[in-house]
Amino acid sequence: MDIGTIELSVEALIGSLLALSILFAFCRSLLSEDFVSTFKTRHSWKSIKVLEQACFCNVCEILLTPSAGLFCDCCGLCTHATPPCQRRADREYRCKDKWLRNESSVRHLWVHGNLPMGVHCADCNEEVDHHVSTDPGLYGWRCAWCQRCYHNDCYTRADSMEACDLGEFKDMIFPPYSFVAARTRDSMRLHLASITPPDIENWEPLIVIANTKSGSSTGANVLSLLRGYLHPLQVMELGSRGPQDALQWAAKASPRPCRILVAGGDGTIGWVLNTIYTLNIKPQPSVAIMPLGTGNDLSRVLGWGAEPPSVLDPVKILRSIRRARSVNLDRFDLQIEKLHYRLPIQRHPTKTIHVYNYFSVGVDAYITYNFHKTRESRFYLLSSRIFNKLLYFTFGTQQVMQPGCEHIEEKLTLYLDNKPVQLPELQALVFLNIDSWGAGCNVCELSNANGEVRIVNSISDGMMEVFGIVSSFHIAQLQCNISKPVRIGQAKQIRLQVKETVPMQADGEPWMQSPADIRLSSRSQARVLKLAAT
Repeated sequence: MDIGTIELSVEALIGSLLALSILFAFCRSLLSEDFVSTFKTRHSWKSIKVLEQACFCNVCEILLTPSAGLFCDCCGLCTHATPPCQRRADREYRCKDKWLRNESSVRHLWVHGNLPMGVHCADCNEEVDHHVSTDPGLYGWRCAWCQRCYHNDCYTRADSMEACDLGEFKDMIFPPYSFVAARTRDSMRLHLASITPPDIENWEPLIVIANTKSGSSTGANVLSLLRGYLHPLQVMELGSRGPQDALQWAAKASPRPCRILVAGGDGTIGWVLNTIYTLNIKPQPSVAIMPLGTGNDLSRVLGWGAEPPSVLDPVKILRSIRRARSVNLDRFDLQIEKLHYRLPIQRHPTKTIHVYNYFSVGVDAYITYNFHKTRESRFYLLSSRIFNKLLYFTFGTQQVMQPGCEHIEEKLTLYLDNKPVQLPELQALVFLNIDSWGAGCNVCELSNANGEVRIVNSISDGMMEVFGIVSSFHIAQLQCNISKPVRIGQAKQIRLQVKETVPMQADGEPWMQSPADIRLSSRSQARVLKLAAT
């Protein structure tokens, strides 16, 4: 190789290194503080129909129509859905910082106008929104973090640039400076590396998990409204992977305890409680409920109601969670060992299902099984509580006319605390941990009306109450409080031998069970939030 060729090779190498250095500098600039800050503060636009109030565009200050208006569910900024206003809003107006590096506080983020109804000025304590009738358009100021509101004149006297203390719900909020993000996937999701508890008294942050497939659009509305009052990233939709991503926040916040609001039905709540148990999160988070399912039995027992409120008020929701007390809820292990009754008898590995509410065998499980098959069908297009209840009524009526679980006692052998139990003629056996079954039927309370030994139901005594159901018509009578269940007994250790295939359900999740040896006992407890009546 001659000298000229060597010089050309050196020049090519230098040129390559120079190109790489330029590329490196460009990539570094993309990751600069300005770019990351812009990336972290992107708006999250939703329809203003969620707000159920008149709103004005923050860009052009014109009244928004419900069909043409958007609001950022993180900071509350409003805009037209048309490109001129929306693009300008994205370009000129900041949203909440999703995370802050090398900071120990967060500054107020002031948004002009569109204040919630009935708020009072933090300076003069007079109601703010009464001025809107005399001065239409954007009026007043609100901090997107602490929710403090001011009249226009009062705002000019306030120290709007001071550090924000996060307001009334600061003990529920993950401040954007309290965690380290290892990797950013998109504007509403972070891969957490660690969480440093902030210096906030009684800090017990709230994680919100909503199943948007439950309760029509209510789950999505819960997410949108609570993002504005909390850190947007601590309010999450339940995805196909389950609640693992959301519960990483609780795991990383250890040793500080967390609270969790689950917006969904009994199945969603059980999924979250099971995941907490699987991840072995310590201390255990306490779970509150926003009932969005069809039955909502656990929600009824814990005081959260049978259905979501007609008007979703985020302030009332958060205050209710704060005043609720944490209690234990028994977690029963349902261990199923399949059997083949031929010589020699073949046994299969044991399957374990966690039960929190109830477990049943027979006609009620069969009705639930038919309902779930219909819901999983591609022809199932309507998702509403009323339509779901209509389906339950249809399948229940079918079981009255064409019973499919007669003489189920002949297919079962029951042992309570190792003692065999002679079963009467039944169509279902129900094992209760809580006194709410079949969408609000208080079976223990109805049984106490018999004048027999009174049953005091507890969700944390490790005991199951056992009742019998004689028909699907009997179920309807119980739900109307005009009949009584067949009392079988109560026990801490339950064994059920299944001789033929029968329908079963655990916390509303049904299946067809082939011959098996089933054992049911409480081995651990979950933590839930119980709301006392006001």
